[in-house]
Amino acid sequence: MPIPNGLTWSLRKIWHNREVFLQANGVDLFVQAGKFRIQKMYKYLHPFGVQVGWKRLICNSHASPKSTLIAWLAVQNRLATKDRLISWHLNIYGICGLCQLENESLDHLFFSCYYSKEIWRQVLIHLGVSRAVLPWQEEVQIAVKRSKSKKKKACKYSIAFIESIYYVSNG
Repeated sequence: MPIPNGLTWSLRKIWHNREVFLQANGVDLFVQAGKFRIQKMYKYLHPFGVQVGWKRLICNSHASPKSTLIAWLAVQNRLATKDRLISWHLNIYGICGLCQLENESLDHLFFSCYYSKEIWRQVLIHLGVSRAVLPWQEEVQIAVKRSKSKKKKACKYSIAFIESIYYVSNG
């Protein structure tokens, strides 16, 4: 049956997607307290979302937007480090711009390079954290775990982590 004229935009969209209602055996699945709930239909259409551990670290941060963007790229291993650029067949010098000793990769840049390791060590001291600087993935896990707390100290840690990533990545 064709879509009737005179329907509102939303009703035309619902009518156009009536196959969804047929799959769900009617509209009852999407009705709550006598009202159609678009959220229920959305969850029906998209039942599983990809859960990422770093969501709270990145999305709830009070760090600057530019730093948060760089941290978001870094935690997804999408930051344009020299090893990635070389893998894209760019003709560049792959040595770390900070220490000039090893090839630049995400793991080296954060926090195996002695330059970035010292920066993060000083930040940790300033935050009152007395421990050794760990490899990148372990530092991310600690930051993610701390970002789940709403305490002021945890918030400062998250901001410091994100801003340190930005600072190191801009050498």
